Amino acid sequence: LPYGSTVVLRIGEFMGCDGNLDYVLKFSKQIMGLRELVAKSTCSVDIGPVNPGVFSFQYQDIKTNVFGMSNLPVGFFGLLKGRTTYIDTVWFDGERWIERNYLENGNVVYNVYVRDESDEGKD
Repeated sequence: LPYGSTVVLRIGEFMGCDGNLDYVLKFSKQIMGLRELVAKSTCSVDIGPVNPGVFSFQYQDIKTNVFGMSNLPVGFFGLLKGRTTYIDTVWFDGERWIERNYLENGNVVYNVYVRDESDEGKD
């Protein structure tokens, strides 16, 4: 990610284990007029015995905000459409979400996501 950029997961309504989310990549300063990328996605939580808590989301439609115009289709980033990403949840308490990943050398690393109530409900 470019220095100073932020990823925001805006998780929408769920029906059972399936829902929708916006994966938003925000840039701290405009890069060639680009403010943010928004990937409308479907998502689900695995509640089965093999991978309980695994959260997955699949990019469906990727748009951008450029020079004040919003919801513009994106050429290159459109290649991500249909790609699925998995988050191996090890802790979730409604405020913090901790993900576990494994490096190629086998070491375990963790990512921590923090709830930002000031960003909730934005389009």
